Amino acid sequence: MSSDIYLRTASRADSCAESTIAEPAAAHVADLRHICTNLDCDTLTISEALTILPKPELAHKHEPILDSPLSEKCEADERGALPALPDPNADVFASLPPVDRGRHAWTFLVGATVMETIVWGLPYSVGVLHAYWAHEMFPGNVSTITLAATLMNGLLLVAAGLFAPVLAFFSYHTVYIQLVGLVCGTASLVCSAFVTRAWHLIITLGFLYPLSMLMWLPCATYLYEWFHARRGLAFGILCAGAAIGGTVFPLMGEALLKGVGYKGTMYALGGIFGGANVIAMFFVKRRIPLPSRRSTGARPAAWPKLDYGFLRQRAVYVMGGWVLLSAMASFLPSLWMPVFATDIGAMNGTSLVAIMYAASVVGSIMMGWLVDRYQPRIVVSCACGTAGLAAWLLWGFGTNDGLLVTFCIIWGLTALCSAAVWGRMIHHIAKDDHMLPGLITSLMIMLRGIGNFVSGPLSTALMNQGALKGAMGAYKTNYGAMLMFTGAVTFVGGVTSIGFPKVRGG
Repeated sequence: MSSDIYLRTASRADSCAESTIAEPAAAHVADLRHICTNLDCDTLTISEALTILPKPELAHKHEPILDSPLSEKCEADERGALPALPDPNADVFASLPPVDRGRHAWTFLVGATVMETIVWGLPYSVGVLHAYWAHEMFPGNVSTITLAATLMNGLLLVAAGLFAPVLAFFSYHTVYIQLVGLVCGTASLVCSAFVTRAWHLIITLGFLYPLSMLMWLPCATYLYEWFHARRGLAFGILCAGAAIGGTVFPLMGEALLKGVGYKGTMYALGGIFGGANVIAMFFVKRRIPLPSRRSTGARPAAWPKLDYGFLRQRAVYVMGGWVLLSAMASFLPSLWMPVFATDIGAMNGTSLVAIMYAASVVGSIMMGWLVDRYQPRIVVSCACGTAGLAAWLLWGFGTNDGLLVTFCIIWGLTALCSAAVWGRMIHHIAKDDHMLPGLITSLMIMLRGIGNFVSGPLSTALMNQGALKGAMGAYKTNYGAMLMFTGAVTFVGGVTSIGFPKVRGG
């Protein structure tokens, strides 16, 4: 289908009327994006489009309207002068791939999930690299190494909010922007093989790797075009990619360090990043094409105006509050579990973290499936309530392997899967503005990054408070205050989410 769709009106013959009807402005794909991204059906007919698109204006206000009766002679003249309009029942978007189904939709989701697995999964392997740097390469520079590892994950989250306007303003150059992210991410890993000082890691992984967000961010934006009724499930599958990466890459990194050494490991990770993502980029593309630059006879505005009216909605602040609160707690178990397990003499902490992320693969898909069928506020509040109780009871009294494994499974199924419900909530906020989903998603990711940054120092300060007096189980250790905080913040986040408005169709 041409990227410009013109719904033209017939000009009356001079013999039929003294004045003519002015040809209306063309209805371009940019005008139709709002229509097809928010319909439950896959197609739109000409007759339906005519009722939605703006009516033609008259050259003279005293002229009769377009659909007034015409004489048979005028109709015959018009049929001879202009080609007949298509069948009213013809599909305007017949050439567009269908939503929620079909080869194109699912290959897009596979490509986006591959990007999610690598871009978000690789930072989880930094724990294995951190131990190697601290013991083998740069002993005595733990603080510098820790800063590089923190920036790698934290700035990746914050970069989403910073780069969203760039991709919105330069939407015609998205592929080139993605290539910049691909090159930066690959270079950061390969260049890390040649570091000779600890501070070099701050440049390569701390600042260069987060630029790979430029490559990933369109995945979250285009998903709203490809999926409608199954948007929650699609978002859950996408988020499961990060969980898969969090499970696989630490094990892969440890095996590579033992097998091929440090340089070989970084070469391999850089090759995986560049090779897999460049293939995935072929499938991560828009469903609805942008209007052609030739459609209006002029170059489109380079800086499109964004509608910030969504900031007046209560739903934005309810969702933002829940995301921030949940982020302040959701990362703490994976951060402290290895040390906690060692201190109490339980099983290997790294294995517990792997169990946690493996459970979140199933949990992300399950949460996405649930949010397609039930109200997001109900799904979120139930998940946060369950996670909060698990932190208080199972981790709080988890002095044996059985309780800790059970806690890790429940936490992975609930707290680590919160992003899987974002799709339905963001669609409710954005309504029919196709530019807002990517922007709102980026803002929520940035809030999640802020929560991640805050949780580390805050949890350390709570650990320094010492054991709770008269407590039992793990509460009688110096982890007691941090355990109480983890459960309380998660529970309050669930209560906050109850204020999210009711979503239509849920």
